[in-house]
Amino acid sequence: MSKTIVHIVGTGTIGEPLIGLLNRHKDEFGIDEVTFHKNTPKALDKPKVDQLTKAGARLATPHARMAEFKELGHEVAYEAEEAISRATVVIDCTPSCTGIDN
Repeated sequence: MSKTIVHIVGTGTIGEPLIGLLNRHKDEFGIDEVTFHKNTPKALDKPKVDQLTKAGARLATPHARMAEFKELGHEVAYEAEEAISRATVVIDCTPSCTGIDN
């Protein structure tokens, strides 16, 4: 039996609550794993990323940024492309997909 893995790209206004919702209700939704992509390591975002990973969601970042995330104390579970290739469903919550990218 294959795993159902949901990968969310972005941790902003839409992405963060969606990651939390899907992760909290994995069993009810039939989800085996929730992964999320964060592109830019920021000290101000550390509490948010820590909360998501402590709840069970798994962080994915671009290979070139892994060391920076680890320096902030984050456990990086996957390289970004690996997380996407493992996913059953990918949900893009970045501003550019909503048409508001300037």
